[in-house]
Amino acid sequence: MERFDWKFVIKFNIFSLWIIGLWPSDNEYKFTFYTLYAVISIGVFINGLGILITISIFMVNVDSEDLEEVIMYFVEEILVNIKVIMLIKNMRLLKQIMTTLNSDVFQPKNFRQRQLIAPALDFWKMVYNVFTAAGGPTVVLWLIAPLLIRTKEFQLPFKIWYPYNTKVSPLYEITYCHQTLAYVYTAISVYNADMLIAALMVFIGAQCDILSDDLRNLRDNTVVSFNKKLRNCIRHHQLILTYIVTITFYLIQISTYCWFGNEAKVKSNQISHAVFESDWIHQPLERKKNILMIIIRSQKPIRLSAFNLFYLSLDIYIQ
Repeated sequence: MERFDWKFVIKFNIFSLWIIGLWPSDNEYKFTFYTLYAVISIGVFINGLGILITISIFMVNVDSEDLEEVIMYFVEEILVNIKVIMLIKNMRLLKQIMTTLNSDVFQPKNFRQRQLIAPALDFWKMVYNVFTAAGGPTVVLWLIAPLLIRTKEFQLPFKIWYPYNTKVSPLYEITYCHQTLAYVYTAISVYNADMLIAALMVFIGAQCDILSDDLRNLRDNTVVSFNKKLRNCIRHHQLILTYIVTITFYLIQISTYCWFGNEAKVKSNQISHAVFESDWIHQPLERKKNILMIIIRSQKPIRLSAFNLFYLSLDIYIQ
């Protein structure tokens, strides 16, 4: 039977990372033209945009509305850079994982096992394609919106500081191209890095399905053959556990979301206490009723959820 290629399942995911310089052909970056391209791609577009956004926060001539928008971009860029750094730092480990997946131990033994793991792999592909189809047009519309709306002359997608006048040609066109490429590269890096880790988690589930099927059909007439199959199953299980440990490096992002989600919950709990500590006692009855409505409504803390499946908090992260 033909060998199952796990890497083929995520080929477009890996190709997207390769395009933006985040997937070298070897186990690590070496002195090659691709490494030079990766430095330009990451440094000029992904990190470059983050540096300009950081500088924009401290510029005196930025108004309050633009400052709020810039701060939002700044937080997003921090998360983006964390993902990119973790991906580059653990590139050798990721390549080793892909090599391990194609070893004999992780191969489906028969056609039944291939059918067993197919639904999970197909579901990952569907999620990847759906988000790509939805995210692609969104990114394009965001980038061309200033050209379509034209409320201001020489308007850019991002209102950030540049060390030159962006409202003159051709500097405006050059800046627009830079922001366009930077946003596209950032979107590709964030999305495909997340989906790569999601795929590795799907592979864990698939390996558990294969191991369960092997154990379920662990029967043989001879003791020697039975023990050999059992040893293979034990080794398979040990390798799955090792595989799980190797991908936990990227789960720091989950702790980041849970931490700030927990902060939002804690801060929202303080709203009702703050209202109670106000000078509500000496207010007219009508105002007291309005204040009471605020207190009642704020009794329920703000909790950020993922499709209402679970809430982002430190309690959930620890569990």
